[in-house]
Amino acid sequence: MPESDIDKLCDKIFASDRNIRFAGVIDKMGTLVAGGMRKGIKPLEPREDRRKLYIEYALRNAMRSDFDMEYGRVVYTLSERKKIKIASFPYGDHLILISIEKKAQHDKVISTVLKLLD
Repeated sequence: MPESDIDKLCDKIFASDRNIRFAGVIDKMGTLVAGGMRKGIKPLEPREDRRKLYIEYALRNAMRSDFDMEYGRVVYTLSERKKIKIASFPYGDHLILISIEKKAQHDKVISTVLKLLD
């Protein structure tokens, strides 16, 4: 997928719901290739920890695919934390990450993102 298309996808994800704080695309190595924080939103983690977070999600995604034969492919994953919700969506050779405001109805946000990815 061309980089400009990935950037447009991140823009569409942001436009789909105001409760999305972050929309980004990472590659298999955990490198952010598109997207980022919504303008005007301050990240919760320090800059130096972001790369570690992206690598963690890339690794988790790769490990989950080991069970595709038994369970089917992963459609999305969701982590609910004390301050935020984070969802990931496998997308070809990439992984789409979004962070969602804690108060948001994550099922609605996830459904909307899945429609955009279809």
